[in-house]
Amino acid sequence: MLPLMVQESIFHPGHYRVALARTLAQLPKDPVVTTADTGRGLRSQSAEIQNPPMAPVLLDGIFTHTERSAQNFEGEIPIPNINCPTCILQVIEFMADHPGIAVDGGHSYHHCAMLNISADPDKPIDKRW
Repeated sequence: MLPLMVQESIFHPGHYRVALARTLAQLPKDPVVTTADTGRGLRSQSAEIQNPPMAPVLLDGIFTHTERSAQNFEGEIPIPNINCPTCILQVIEFMADHPGIAVDGGHSYHHCAMLNISADPDKPIDKRW
């Protein structure tokens, strides 16, 4: 398990998804978003959540929130038992009630980190990665 702490600097209602891949190209596409025409134009309403999550997604639909939180979101991420010296851990935040970003209409903030993961030799290797 890997500790995770998320601090929102700009509030958006929504939720988070965590994925792990060996390369940037193997990270999943952003979730499919449902939009609606509102008095303020086209806005995101919801995003698909993998339940249960499937590799490369580790967790999805976590830290769901509709109001600004006074505290950080904290939890633990299950890390697969693999050897991966340059794995990419991605945390995205789906933004509800948002018009989209740039030309592609994206509705997620993306955050990535590179991890050096060493498998526990006493446990079976996770073949999904």
